[in-house]
Amino acid sequence: VTYLALTIALVNMRYEDTSGPNIQFLLTSIQKEQEFVETFIYEDIGWPIERRIYAEANKTYRHLLEKYGKSPADITVAVTGLILADYDEYYYDSFDYRVQGQARLGGVCNINYSILMVEDVPMSFGMVSLLPHELGHALGAPHDGETYMWNECLPPRNNCRKDRPYGHFIMHPSEPGNRKFSNCSKTHMTAFISTLSKSCFELKSKQNCTTEVKELPGVSMNLTKICQIAHPNFLEWKLEFKKNCRFECCSRRSPNDEEETCGYEHFLPDGADCGNGKRCVKGTCGYYDEYGTPMTPRQRA
Repeated sequence: VTYLALTIALVNMRYEDTSGPNIQFLLTSIQKEQEFVETFIYEDIGWPIERRIYAEANKTYRHLLEKYGKSPADITVAVTGLILADYDEYYYDSFDYRVQGQARLGGVCNINYSILMVEDVPMSFGMVSLLPHELGHALGAPHDGETYMWNECLPPRNNCRKDRPYGHFIMHPSEPGNRKFSNCSKTHMTAFISTLSKSCFELKSKQNCTTEVKELPGVSMNLTKICQIAHPNFLEWKLEFKKNCRFECCSRRSPNDEEETCGYEHFLPDGADCGNGKRCVKGTCGYYDEYGTPMTPRQRA
């Protein structure tokens, strides 16, 4: 419960700069389901001599829509510890592990599809960087570079192109950043929210599992343990830090082989060290304290 509550609190940090209205989420209930994913077996990412179990993204999401799409909650979030992937056994090379999450546009308070799904390496806080994107879709925001008309009185902006080299916003179509929303996304969400019924703004449960963020989780997190959970077939787990507050887990291919292989990228959790006295907060490597408050860099003597 604490892990999920802190996850929602960190997601809310990504929505702090929304206005008209300011968007925040409440965690009101948690339910454990044993068999909601459709699975398949395929070679391991970065370790093809072994195979692992994946969640077939499209089939799993269709199943979730059928079983949970009519949830009384404004939005339901399904989380799996498996990697979400697209796969078609009848077509060669039709394997894509970069799905990460799925949601219907405008799913919040929708009578038929108020559910989304994301993957998460258990206890890694990886879904903190995925949920804002999928929740953005559920709140009516398409990918940057696309438009959707929710309210003719609030037309969408169309000047947030997906191929700009700057402004790596949350709703980028293929490499979503996790720092903030573009003005186009904010306009879409405001227009969508204006179409919702009054009942969508009423609290449907008195229970509130949300917690406050104290020390950010990455301050004391062991990243090697994340690698061990995410890549159990590796012989060893070495960290390779990448740009945009991400890292890879790498291993030698065999005890007698110095050549290394690396798995898929992971997000550095908020508060994690990213070098030179900096920490990652909301996907940005900068000068922050352990609570996420901006700091002035120390001057060298």
